Amino acid sequence: MKKSVWIIVAVVVTIFTMGTALAMQQHAQQSTAPQTSSSSSRSSSASQSASSSSQAKKVAAKKDAHKKSSSSKRKASSKASSKARAKATKKSKRSTKAASTASVKAKKVTTARSTKKSTAAKKTAKATQPTTKREAAATTKKSTPKSQSTGKVHLTVSGYKKTLFNDSVAISKNATAFSVLKASKLKLVYQSGVAVYVSSINGLAENDVKVGSGWKYKVNGKFIDEAANAKHVTNGDDVHWYFTTAGY
Repeated sequence: MKKSVWIIVAVVVTIFTMGTALAMQQHAQQSTAPQTSSSSSRSSSASQSASSSSQAKKVAAKKDAHKKSSSSKRKASSKASSKARAKATKKSKRSTKAASTASVKAKKVTTARSTKKSTAAKKTAKATQPTTKREAAATTKKSTPKSQSTGKVHLTVSGYKKTLFNDSVAISKNATAFSVLKASKLKLVYQSGVAVYVSSINGLAENDVKVGSGWKYKVNGKFIDEAANAKHVTNGDDVHWYFTTAGY
């Protein structure tokens, strides 16, 4: 009986020891697993940081190269533009000088031409002055006979119980009874046109004395029943304008 008990106890102890050993092994394995995982994560992060730093360096190197190339290009373009500007200014100066010289030459030519024309005009004016004077004298000689009188007529203007004019009047060619009346310098009121009608002389107008009264005229004692501007008179005629109340 005692032997079986001791055997059972031994078996239990061995089982317990084996269980504890297995538990310790498992614990050790678990503790080592996080360490390995953390180390692996650390190594991966380190590799990532190294790769990122290398990429950043490459990008910075590319940026520097781009900046250097752009600055060199800008310098080259600025130099080229400055050279082009200098050439353009030189060309503009040359063109302005050429234009100024051409304008001076043109002014000289125009002044010379104008002086030549003025001298020629003066010469022609001097040459033509005697002829113009002669022509003017000839024209005046020709025109004076037309303005001179061709004779005289006797004019009488009789108002109502009053004589307004009684004297000789000089006449020209194509004189009429109306032109003779105008030569008296009396104040006339008349209607002009194809047939002139005299309505008032020196303030004495038609219908002033009575209805139907007005001005009539005679030539050499004969009553003329036509417009006064249509009746021609000649040297020595007698023209009589009179105010009548009888209508004739």
